[in-house]
Amino acid sequence: MEEDDRQEMVELENGSWKDAWEEELASSEKNGKWTCFQIGGTPSLRTLWLSQEAEVQAQRYNTFLACFHLWNEREELQALEPSLTVLGCLLIYLLWQVDAFSIEDLNAFIAQTLCLRGRSAAQLSGLQLTYVDSRAVQLGSLFIRGLTTLILANSACGFPFRMDDLMAWKMFDGKLFQQKYQQSHRGCSVEELLEGNKCWLTEFQNLKSLICKACMKNNRSLQSRQRESESTRWGSSFQRSHQPHCSSLYYPNQGQQWRGLQPYSSRFETRPSGRGYGSEEQNQKRRRFQHTPRWPR
Repeated sequence: MEEDDRQEMVELENGSWKDAWEEELASSEKNGKWTCFQIGGTPSLRTLWLSQEAEVQAQRYNTFLACFHLWNEREELQALEPSLTVLGCLLIYLLWQVDAFSIEDLNAFIAQTLCLRGRSAAQLSGLQLTYVDSRAVQLGSLFIRGLTTLILANSACGFPFRMDDLMAWKMFDGKLFQQKYQQSHRGCSVEELLEGNKCWLTEFQNLKSLICKACMKNNRSLQSRQRESESTRWGSSFQRSHQPHCSSLYYPNQGQQWRGLQPYSSRFETRPSGRGYGSEEQNQKRRRFQHTPRWPR
């Protein structure tokens, strides 16, 4: 694994994005000033959890978006299906916190969530992968940790979303993400990632456009960084380390150059004379004293 990838894995594993989010909430609570709750004022937990009034549901939704600084994207997020709204909130916030994400990673996350709809459990278990990319495993772990945070925020805000819309099995599958991740970093088109489904293509473009706009507002520019697959890197490294090294030997008395290993012709073949090689008398002694062969010929 390259040095940049190692540093990136450390960043993803440490989860500094989550610590920053928790510190920000703790600081706001300590100061008694929730500047993020700009829509509808600061709600009380009693109102969020117990009120049955119709307008409170909108306040729950606004509070949830404000937890992730997404109140400016409220209208566009509301136009999406609930599961895609949750996915958009999660990806936007992760992209704001983690610089390691690329366009290819974003495409893979959205594509796998959309393609997950049309897959049964048997189809998912039957997916065959030629290899497992360690970086994709780390990104998947980060996604699930972020989803756990969203579930906690949803509970604290009085459930603006149904818990069923936030369940991991409706938003993420490890093997399917591995497949889409590898396809995306190989340069496959969006149509290929979405398996030719035109309905998913519209949803994909709408959600990706929303996420990119939100990132631009936060001065976060997404870049394309296609990565060579680990199987290719390991294969090329293996070939380099196992490449035969043949040295060239030159015997001045024979007037010829010997390259590499020569085929074995005879056990008592006369060797080239000269410095470092046995004399003719030594060769005759070897012929006289032959050991009995260990194995039958």
